[in-house]
Amino acid sequence: MSWPVEKILEEAFKLDAKDRALVVAELSSSEGIATPEEVEAAWREEIARRLRSLEDGTAVLHDWDEVNEEISSILKGA
Repeated sequence: MSWPVEKILEEAFKLDAKDRALVVAELSSSEGIATPEEVEAAWREEIARRLRSLEDGTAVLHDWDEVNEEISSILKGA
């Protein structure tokens, strides 16, 4: 880590939680990283989409035993 970054972080950690959150939000938005509000909105949309697919019968459901077996198989191979 470069000296300027270390200095910036040192100063940022001296800020109160609200100001640190503002710094994070500003930095995130400047790099195209989603804000917490955008992430929450995206999850709400995804949840709504999944509920619709359950209600209209288009959701692809998997049996827990099959999923558990696949997970175990993957983990054994890792």
